[in-house]
Amino acid sequence: MKRLLIVDDELAIVEALQDILSLEGYDIVTAYNGDEGLQRLMASKPDLVLLDLMMPVMDGGELLRRIRAHPDLCDLPVVVMSAGRLTDEERRDSSHFLAKPFELDDLLGTIARQLPADGARV
Repeated sequence: MKRLLIVDDELAIVEALQDILSLEGYDIVTAYNGDEGLQRLMASKPDLVLLDLMMPVMDGGELLRRIRAHPDLCDLPVVVMSAGRLTDEERRDSSHFLAKPFELDDLLGTIARQLPADGARV
């Protein structure tokens, strides 16, 4: 079972994604800001991160920079979900960008394309 980490400060979005993606067969870990996301990332070793950019404590852009700078995490697929624009650095460092609001089929297709092949753990 593939593990996904959802990092978003909007409780309703996190809960909706958690419910939908759990029904799709994913193991879900959640965090509500970048600092908490970094802690959960190190503890849970997800296969993919769904990351909002605009969050308190540590924003998604900083978390993305830290992921890309970490030797054990630099190849981890990170799908950025945001209503805002990405900087050139965020666009380069993300695996994919989904503009909020997005269609469920787009999210599921993006996750499927970004996940490593079975048996390969990032």
